[in-house]
Amino acid sequence: MYYALVFLLGTLISWVSLIIIIPIAQKMAEFSMPPWSETLWKLAVVSAAGNLVSLFIGPYSALGSWAVGGAVFWFLMWRWFDMDVFGAVVVTVISWVVRAILGVMVFGALHALQ
Repeated sequence: MYYALVFLLGTLISWVSLIIIIPIAQKMAEFSMPPWSETLWKLAVVSAAGNLVSLFIGPYSALGSWAVGGAVFWFLMWRWFDMDVFGAVVVTVISWVVRAILGVMVFGALHALQ
C-alpha cells in the first residue's frame, strides 16, 4: 500500500509539475510540443515510467534510483516529443529538481499529519 501511494503521489506531482514547467522550458530550449490533448497523456506516461523505475531501484540505491529514473524520463521526453538533446535535458533537470522539492514538502506534510 505504501509503495502504491508513493508511486501515485509521485506520478501526480511529476505530471502537474511538467504541465507547469513545459511552457517555461519551451522558451528556454525553443522546442515545439504536440497539441495539449496528446501532450497530457504522453506526460502522464513519461511521469509514470520514470517514477516506476525509481520506485523499483529506490530500496537498493537512492542515488541510483534518481539517476536511472531521470535517464528513463529523459529518454522518453527525447523520443516521444521529438526534442533535441538539449531540450530534453532542460526539461528533465528542471522537472526533477522541482519534483524533488515538491515531493519532500508533500511527504513531509503527510508525515506530520500522522
